[in-house]
Amino acid sequence: MGISRRDLITRFLATAAATAGASGFAAVCSRTPAQGEGPFYPERDLNRDNDLRRFRKDSALGEPITLEGQVTSEDCRPVEGAVVEIWQAAASGRYNHSGDRNLLALDPNFQYWGQFKTGADGKYRFLTIIPGHYPLDPRLVGQNPSGPGQFRPPHIHMKVRAPGLLSLTTQVYFDPKSFDRPDHAKTVSDLNRWENVDSRLVVHYTPDLNGEKTGMFDVVLRS
Repeated sequence: MGISRRDLITRFLATAAATAGASGFAAVCSRTPAQGEGPFYPERDLNRDNDLRRFRKDSALGEPITLEGQVTSEDCRPVEGAVVEIWQAAASGRYNHSGDRNLLALDPNFQYWGQFKTGADGKYRFLTIIPGHYPLDPRLVGQNPSGPGQFRPPHIHMKVRAPGLLSLTTQVYFDPKSFDRPDHAKTVSDLNRWENVDSRLVVHYTPDLNGEKTGMFDVVLRS
């Protein structure tokens, strides 16, 4: 009795799937693009928790957001024990760093730096605020972006380390659609375009039931 072409294809696909499983073929996750550390990595430990919004008595200035995601290896497996650090500017655009010479206001209630260690699920979570964009030349403080290379788009720096995997340093940017203010959205869009920001590093934030915005950013480390 003959075998139809459809049956042959079905059997071939089933055999291929079984062979792949037996030989240990696994899914492959695309590694997260790296970016420079920048000049404002914290000079000291401000704290070691994941809540940057309340460093002292009062809440930090700025729009509160949550940044969360999962750390995996290139075979898409969750990474336990990964140390995730973030650091960023305050809502004004100023870093709490001696090297930041911009005459922008510091926020005494903002922590500026946070850390989270992943569990078995590889997930991390930070409570923070949307940082301000800032001028590369202190003389431009108070002005609107007027050309490429003068202001940096809002971003959050991130460093991830895990045993047996290569460390990653990158920067996480904001999708302009995350901003309610049209003028701010245009600023972010223009600055992202000027810097040719990799789309894989741009995060969109959506409001939860309480109206607070959450962005998802998964990290894939190289082995």
